[in-house]
Amino acid sequence: MTGLISLTWLIGAQALSGHIVARVNELVGQGAEYTQACATVTEAADAGETWAIAATRQTWTRRPDTDGDDAPIRRLHVLERVGDTVVVADLDIDEDPAAHSRSGLRPRHEELGNEDEGAVIDVELLNLYDLTAWDPFEHLLPTVAVPAARTTGVGE
Repeated sequence: MTGLISLTWLIGAQALSGHIVARVNELVGQGAEYTQACATVTEAADAGETWAIAATRQTWTRRPDTDGDDAPIRRLHVLERVGDTVVVADLDIDEDPAAHSRSGLRPRHEELGNEDEGAVIDVELLNLYDLTAWDPFEHLLPTVAVPAARTTGVGE
């Protein structure tokens, strides 16, 4: 799922705006002009570029056309974003722990089975995956209306 319209539907305009502002501030902190940073981040988010949209509490599913050797884990959950890296956990381990084998994983994936700590990977590795769910912290607030999540924000 990519594009600003899809992302807005997925998490709501307020949460997406907060996410985009954070990315813009990162670029400004690196020396970019504010207007150029806004354009860069907005265009990248609309194009689905992972550096612009990767964030905490996201679920990414391996693309059907991706080789299993390049991305051995089918579903990843982003535990935390730290600069150009994300801390991820393997969501498939809960479905069938007996089927999970770390022997075939590349070194950068070896810690994916650790659900408490996760593994640190480059944000760019998420290019082999599609964003399928994003639960921003705003969804946890009882007063937030998120039409895509069917919440009215009133007394929930």
